[in-house]
Amino acid sequence: MKHSAAQIESIALTLLPGFIPKDQKETTLSFHFTLPPNSSFKVFFERDNKLSWKFIRYQEVSDEI
Repeated sequence: MKHSAAQIESIALTLLPGFIPKDQKETTLSFHFTLPPNSSFKVFFERDNKLSWKFIRYQEVSDEI
């Protein structure tokens, strides 16, 4: 199943609170998540001037070596 960019962003935003750094000085963050059956993604966020985290982009991660 192919996931749309909007679906990936929505899921990333839902998961975001669990990944927010404790260090208030951090301005970027990224994390991975997997959607069944076998799609993995790395998502990237940046902190804006209002200290809100904004979704920047994602990439599909391959399990192949």
